[in-house]
Amino acid sequence: MQPDQILVVAVAAVFFVWYFAGAWLNRRRSAQLLGAVRQAVGAVGRGATVRWHGRSAFEVAVEEPSAPLAAFRLLCLLEPRDFPLALAWNRMRGRRDQVVIHADFARPPRAGGLLDPAACGIPGLTGAALSGSPPHLRLTLQVAVGGEDAIARAFALARQLAEPRPQGRPPAGQQAASAGDAAT
Repeated sequence: MQPDQILVVAVAAVFFVWYFAGAWLNRRRSAQLLGAVRQAVGAVGRGATVRWHGRSAFEVAVEEPSAPLAAFRLLCLLEPRDFPLALAWNRMRGRRDQVVIHADFARPPRAGGLLDPAACGIPGLTGAALSGSPPHLRLTLQVAVGGEDAIARAFALARQLAEPRPQGRPPAGQQAASAGDAAT
């Protein structure tokens, strides 16, 4: 074998091993995240239906949401651990495993707008928005390994924001959305 052929085979072998190791790590990580979701689901309702979207994403819908929630679902998008170039790109951009929560309230909020993620006190919360139309609440979390407790805290925040408020009192952390605000 020529040196260039050896190099090609070696690079292919590294990608091959990385693919299977990354797929194995994603299976373990999805089990961790799904376990955290199942533990936290009691705060927003009973019964969770899990639907897988390939190897790197799953959706959880709460079958019987507790009042004041009318519907609750989340989508978990795992990092592409099986593809090193995409993993490196996402890590450079600060992306981790992502959990997107959508909640519909029994009584829609009077006004929509962006919430200040820092004021919500949930680690990894990168986006939070209220809307007058469904979904009434959208939360986006970047969940690092060991930060799964942020999921339970986000569930509690969703329930808190769904509670009816006295007129004229916005939820904590809410700010008026301006034209310059970035969409979540």
